[in-house]
Amino acid sequence: MLSDPSQSQPSQSPKSAVTSNADGNLLVLLVGIFYVLFSLISSNQTIVWPWVALWQAALILPMVWLLWQVWYKPLGRFRLGNGFDWLAAIALLGLVISTLATAFHQPAVWYGVGVLSGLAALYGLVGWLTAGRVLWLLQAQGYLALVFIASSWGQWFWRIYRPEQQRLAAWRAYGLEQTFNMSALGLQNWFPLGHQNYVAGYLILVLPLLVGLALTAKNWQRGLWGTGALAGLVALYSTNSRGGTLALLGFLVPIAIGVLLLGRISRRIWLPALLGGAALVGIFIWTNPRLSGSLAALSQGNVQGGGVTYRVITNVIGWRMGLQLPWAGLGVGSATHVFQRYRPFWAGREAELHYQLHSTPAQLWGELGLWGSLLPLAGAVLLAIALWRHRDRYQLPGRSPAILRWSLLTGLWGYGILSLTDYQLDVIPITGVLIIYLAVLLFDVRQPGETVASGEPPRRRRSLALAGIGGLLALLVWLVPLHRAWAASARGFEALAKGNLQGFVADLEQAHTRSPGEPYYPFMLGWVLGDLSYQVEDEAVVEAIRADARRWFQTANEISPYQEFGHANLGWLQLFETPEAAIAQFAQSASLVPAKQGVFYGLGYSLFRDGQRALATEAIALEILRNPQLLTQRPLNEGELTELLPAVTERVETLVAELMTAIDAPDLIGHLAQIRGTLRWWQDDRAGAEADWTTAQDPVGLAILATAQGPTPDLDDLPEGPSKLALQAWQDPANRRQLLSAAWLAAEKGLPQLAAMQPPEAQIDALVATMNESETFDQWLKASVLYARLRSERLGFGVLMRHDDGPSPSDFYFRWENLAMSRFFAPLLPSPDFMFALDTALQPYRDALLQKLA
Repeated sequence: MLSDPSQSQPSQSPKSAVTSNADGNLLVLLVGIFYVLFSLISSNQTIVWPWVALWQAALILPMVWLLWQVWYKPLGRFRLGNGFDWLAAIALLGLVISTLATAFHQPAVWYGVGVLSGLAALYGLVGWLTAGRVLWLLQAQGYLALVFIASSWGQWFWRIYRPEQQRLAAWRAYGLEQTFNMSALGLQNWFPLGHQNYVAGYLILVLPLLVGLALTAKNWQRGLWGTGALAGLVALYSTNSRGGTLALLGFLVPIAIGVLLLGRISRRIWLPALLGGAALVGIFIWTNPRLSGSLAALSQGNVQGGGVTYRVITNVIGWRMGLQLPWAGLGVGSATHVFQRYRPFWAGREAELHYQLHSTPAQLWGELGLWGSLLPLAGAVLLAIALWRHRDRYQLPGRSPAILRWSLLTGLWGYGILSLTDYQLDVIPITGVLIIYLAVLLFDVRQPGETVASGEPPRRRRSLALAGIGGLLALLVWLVPLHRAWAASARGFEALAKGNLQGFVADLEQAHTRSPGEPYYPFMLGWVLGDLSYQVEDEAVVEAIRADARRWFQTANEISPYQEFGHANLGWLQLFETPEAAIAQFAQSASLVPAKQGVFYGLGYSLFRDGQRALATEAIALEILRNPQLLTQRPLNEGELTELLPAVTERVETLVAELMTAIDAPDLIGHLAQIRGTLRWWQDDRAGAEADWTTAQDPVGLAILATAQGPTPDLDDLPEGPSKLALQAWQDPANRRQLLSAAWLAAEKGLPQLAAMQPPEAQIDALVATMNESETFDQWLKASVLYARLRSERLGFGVLMRHDDGPSPSDFYFRWENLAMSRFFAPLLPSPDFMFALDTALQPYRDALLQKLA
């Protein structure tokens, strides 16, 4: 039970006594309320109005609290000591230099407020802490961690686990037996912070604290803290976080060192505990396919695909960002705006866009340069030196118990390991725990005289407080228009939902005027108007709307010029009216994300419309080699581009032959043989297709050829999946509906968070009807085609732009997909998210084409 911290304070002289007024207890209460609130909701995702105003208030309050205390308390109370005050001053200097040097001033100041808030919270806590408040603060954090763990568990069970089990039960009616797949991103525990890695980061920080509280507590509290720690371990497992498991394994190092240094625990206790901890981590890894698979791949030197590849890419981006301006970095908050500029071409479609670099060192180096890289290391060294120098004072009255202090260091150590795989310093509860731990440790190692009044005149500290108040007021004046812009945009999106287009445009224009450095508002204006233009039939109205849409996209591209989204969608809006302008936009998109689906196709289509057929052929051939689904879609088989198809297929054949001859890479050769085999089969060259599919060792393609030749092939050796079920449906007319329904659902098993309980009735009916009408299996796939008009949705666009009030946009690239091919026979049209050899082989051809257009 928490007691009043003021009752446990040691007696103080009147000169050093801290009054309730000086502490600012009301402000302490408000800061605590906001901290609890944002620890139990998706604090990093509060990017809708009016939640963003509360988030901003949570950042401003620590500054107000610090200034309040400075007004009343001697400045000596706020000294961090041991060189940390100099470190804080240098960090502020680095932040100012980086903000002045960046090309993106608005996000730099916006995120700089968070840095100032963190420093204010640290100084405010150090000034507020007393000997009696240290344990109270840690216990309060422990109780909050218990509530966090209970909330995480409960929400995951009721909102993820139970619905998924119900969906799997519904699938069993179609003959599909699936188990709960913890490796699927949508099934991992991301409650309550909005992302499983954030939850894991928080748990890594608080689990050692819960263990420390259990070891130092008495009576029933020991059981409470111990039970909470065990529940936290289970919650950590449910996040399926590889970084969290790595940090958990890293706990063994400080635990072993702590046992040796403290030397108070019997070997009969610590040795089994250490071995048990190692066994627990082993169970974590062994029972989790995602973790064990990653470790197995790394042990074999394979980093292709998955989280490892993702982090390699983001670290490369961060490295390139920092090298661009090492003395300042590119500015806090700049990662979203420059991500694709520094993204390597060989990344394929992996890590296309993000607002953070999934690595704290990479993020700090990229955005702050040397300041962000050296200062954290200096802080760690200073803390280690201070702890070692003052180790003889740890048993003085008012110091934290040694075990509890070591638990804080263990949490910081584990989080340091996790921070190598993720960036979470913009998440309030995680940063809050870090600040609390650091404040307690710095309080413990300060010289005794540093907590007593220093005797400086009140005028000095009050002048400093007044200067701080002036700076804070200036900051608020700068922030007010940004929040008014956010409120206006929220009003506009509400108007849009009600069908009031004029109100939406007026409000979003107002938001842009108030916040001209924010690209989200013109992006959404351009997208909403452009999307509407595809729903209107009056050509004059369409052209007027598209003119406005193009203008807003151009405005957004000027603010944030390195985002493929803006260039590609502007290109689609320009393609039919001004194809020469569209060529420039698609070329820019192709330079940013060359493997993005539809980019080289859009470039080729623009060149075709502009009369440059040879270059159009080259662009579309490059698109097919990277995204071969285009081969079976309507534009090349029934649309105006049909006349270009012979030249395109010939060029694809030539490119494949050149690459297979020049490159000695078995995986790439097999991949290219797979694509060429499909191309030849699509042109009814069965002998050529059989040769290529044999080289590629593709059983599905060979089964299709066997089916086309008459005799019914044996499908038992085919891998389970939608292809096998669709072939079985052809062989078993009586059960076609059941089998095609099962094939439809089987194609969704990789996306459980998006999968339906049942297949769509209308589309299954149409597929069954076309199969019944077809004389051959080839005819069903090539001639009796059911096309689906699809657009790629930009999932998470709002989150990545740090605004989520508006609709989720989708590309203006309309794909007319052959539904049977794309749904059931995707293996014939391989397009891996990441394949280093493929993108490396294609890049010289891409560069050559783009150079001709330059």
